[in-house]
Amino acid sequence: MLKKFLKNCKKPEGKFGKWVVSAMNKGHAPLALWAFEVCPLKDGESVLDVGCGGGGNLVRILERFPQSRADGIDYSEESVACSRKATKKYADRCGILCGDAMRLPYREETYDRAVSFESIYFWPDPVRGLKEIYRVLKKGGKVMLASEMTDPEKGKFWAKRCEGMTIYTEEQLAAFLGKAGFSDVKIHKTRKVWCVVEGIKP
Repeated sequence: MLKKFLKNCKKPEGKFGKWVVSAMNKGHAPLALWAFEVCPLKDGESVLDVGCGGGGNLVRILERFPQSRADGIDYSEESVACSRKATKKYADRCGILCGDAMRLPYREETYDRAVSFESIYFWPDPVRGLKEIYRVLKKGGKVMLASEMTDPEKGKFWAKRCEGMTIYTEEQLAAFLGKAGFSDVKIHKTRKVWCVVEGIKP
């Protein structure tokens, strides 16, 4: 069971993948609530969730901010299907696409905010992905990365068993943002290994 779960962390597929996506929606909720507390959004903003998983965070945004638009993208078809189901009642303010974080299918300067939860572990090139986020953000737009694990030593168990997973420290995540062009980079930490790293497109 654990082996199947870990196999589906990177790209949930099939019936078991559907269960994994649902479990992640619930399991990642505490991180998301804390992240939105330290990096609050504003009603009326357009938001992109990169690696949106089962859509749990999109629902949180859409429920709390009735004047905002929140779109999501994920490269797992199972995740996209779950996100679309979760956000169905907000279809007029939410669009979910199946796509690659390395090549975001959006025009330049489309969004006010971009968020990504527990996703960057699996990006083949974090800086390239962040440059894509930089491209689709408006001037003055903000990006927020949230991770439950920022200690590579403590996270060895997961990294060794989850295909393609790399655990980055908060300093590495901040450096990635800087290399992608973001300024005013800030790090927020709690529970020793949870972190949110944010930056602004100047």
